[in-house]
Amino acid sequence: MYQLTPEDGKLLPEFLRKERKDFSLELRRVLNRLRLVPLAGREVIVAIDAKSWRLARLGEHRGDPVRFIDDRIFTDPKRAEWEILKIRWHQLTGSPLPNSADAE
Repeated sequence: MYQLTPEDGKLLPEFLRKERKDFSLELRRVLNRLRLVPLAGREVIVAIDAKSWRLARLGEHRGDPVRFIDDRIFTDPKRAEWEILKIRWHQLTGSPLPNSADAE
């Protein structure tokens, strides 16, 4: 399985700047790795209504309720997904996303 490197973190701001169809192959590789996490305890985005989303964590077993991660409400689903990517980056690399990547 692909191992993330600190250099990969420099690719992530492209996620905020471009549309999904325009992502580079390198960014797609990093995103695929960040999305390959076990279902149990996975961070997800929950639609509260048509224009607001919250971050949550799946339960350990199918049918367990989701648990909200915090009280933030996002009006842009891409920003919510960005927060999930930052959480997963930290989980998989053991360090926060480099400041240069989070400056967007």
